[in-house]
Amino acid sequence: MSFSSEVKTELCKRTINKQCCVRAACYGFACFDKYFDDKGVVLHTERAMIAQHAKHLYKQLGIRSEVVEKLQQDGPIYEFSVKEPESVAMMLLSFGHTGKEKKPEIHRDIFICPSCLSAFLASAFLCCGMVADPVKEYSIEFVSNRVALLESFSALLQDSGFEPRIAKRRYNSALYFKASEQVEDMLTLMGATTASLEIMNRKIYKEFRNKTNRITNCENANIDKIINASENAIRNLQLLRDNQQFESLPEELREIARLRIDYPECSLAELGAMLEPPLGKSGVSHRLRKLASIAEGLKKAEAANAK
Repeated sequence: MSFSSEVKTELCKRTINKQCCVRAACYGFACFDKYFDDKGVVLHTERAMIAQHAKHLYKQLGIRSEVVEKLQQDGPIYEFSVKEPESVAMMLLSFGHTGKEKKPEIHRDIFICPSCLSAFLASAFLCCGMVADPVKEYSIEFVSNRVALLESFSALLQDSGFEPRIAKRRYNSALYFKASEQVEDMLTLMGATTASLEIMNRKIYKEFRNKTNRITNCENANIDKIINASENAIRNLQLLRDNQQFESLPEELREIARLRIDYPECSLAELGAMLEPPLGKSGVSHRLRKLASIAEGLKKAEAANAK
């Protein structure tokens, strides 16, 4: 089951008790159904649960509806509809529509209490919504061929703190947003709290993984620096030995030189901790620079003699 299907299953299991919220939920189905006019309402869905959920809500509103299974080549389609003239008239009166609107807009007087908007959004998502799997991306969208309705829907969401966009497609338009926080807030507002928490958990996991990768990359880079610096220092020390300069070095330089040769994988701080008394990183670096300077002098002398 896809993440979007899981969200719809969660929404269908919601219990709506307040009559004003039941009406708002039914209104959400009407606005985003396949058809909504003076002849009634028709919704096509591949999931029987959604069609039955719509029927149950309309029954609570006292409006008769029916669900019919229609067999297609790709599988069954479930049609929820309100078609009886008396039921259609009751529905239109309840929603404040005539059914003859050329550019239908969302009637905000439907929303009596704060929970009404939640019920409306849940039904809208069940009709035409889709949310991406948070493993891949963060995105939620509502698809409709009624541009005026989507624009009205966009204004409603903006007043609730969201920042939706509308994109035209070949046959439809889509209202969407991609910010993870907006997707989380929308799912929470619709009542899909489990799905919202899943996205939050995925974000935490991604952030932790990215942080771990950054730390690993940083550690690898530090190891490379240590190895490169160690190899350069050892080459300098070998040059001093080859020119019988090693034993003539001051004791503190011989001591750090021996440690550098014996422990090539250690950092400067680790080398300093082995000394007696211990020496800080800057002190070890200073002594190694002195050794490098002596080695550099030998290289220049050899180059001059070669000429």
